Amino acid sequence: MSVPQGKVISTDTAATSEVEPISSLLAHPLLQDPKFVAAAGGLVVLLIFLSLFRSGKKTSRRSGPTTVLLVGPSDSGKTSLFAKLVHNSYPQTHTSIQPSITTFPFSSPFSDGQTKPVKLVDLPGHPRLKDELKKYVKEASVVVFVIDVQALVRNSAAVAEEIPPILTALSNLSVTTQTFEPIKVLFLAHKTDLLVRPTPSNDQSPPDLPETSLATAKDRVKSILTREMDKLKSSRGGSGGKIEGMSRVSGSSSGSFFSRLFGSGSANTSVGLGEGDEEIDENLIWGGKGSFDWNDVEGVEISFGASGLGIPSNDNSQKEKEQGNGLDEIKNFIWEV
Repeated sequence: MSVPQGKVISTDTAATSEVEPISSLLAHPLLQDPKFVAAAGGLVVLLIFLSLFRSGKKTSRRSGPTTVLLVGPSDSGKTSLFAKLVHNSYPQTHTSIQPSITTFPFSSPFSDGQTKPVKLVDLPGHPRLKDELKKYVKEASVVVFVIDVQALVRNSAAVAEEIPPILTALSNLSVTTQTFEPIKVLFLAHKTDLLVRPTPSNDQSPPDLPETSLATAKDRVKSILTREMDKLKSSRGGSGGKIEGMSRVSGSSSGSFFSRLFGSGSANTSVGLGEGDEEIDENLIWGGKGSFDWNDVEGVEISFGASGLGIPSNDNSQKEKEQGNGLDEIKNFIWEV
């Protein structure tokens, strides 16, 4: 029989399904084995439990008041910052030989009347007291590395030598405790008011500093320290340099996905930050090949700021003066933790 042109012959043939029904998947022999089902279920429960356990451990380290560590070389102005932040005074100070610690209500820098508890720890910069860091690093919410911006030009190498032990301790702590957020470090170009010409008015405490001076101070500190850290990386970063006197890491610094997720570490890794530890591995802070980059420091978020306190005074008139922007950047940094 001929088919008229333009007509399409229809058929009742159904397309054969190539998708395996889910019922056949559920009928897989493994899923019919009670032992396999029990083992798989137990593994899922274990993973959920460990995830919740690690989450609780992450938050417990940061419970309580925000803990701020002031670190850096001697005569950089840490004690003056401590006095101004806590007591709103700026007296003449001397080189500290022991930590200053206090917990106080820290006022919001946005003049909204809010406060939050802050534990401020001023650690001495004397080389013989460098091990004081390990007593407080585990509870640190943030670290402020205070630098005399005017003196940095003549002692940049010595200042840079103090940075790897601090960054390495924080990096190892961040990696081994598996905190979701990196530990924040602010490199503070302090005494920026000494760079301003003419000298800022003493009618405000802290003084009001030009934005150009603040930017110049931050750029100076970052460029000088980057150059010095690059030299240190070239001399010891590629060979897995060690730092004595704080803690110890042996073996690889990285582990499997599960070890990094749950903080167990690899079988060949031993990490410690407690008493009796002797050395820690610097590899976590140097990154890969090439020039030093602050973004390569694992588990640590680094930023740069500037500050200035003006002329010190031993009377109480400073508390009555209007406040300039000399401490705005460090106050914002602490408040946003």
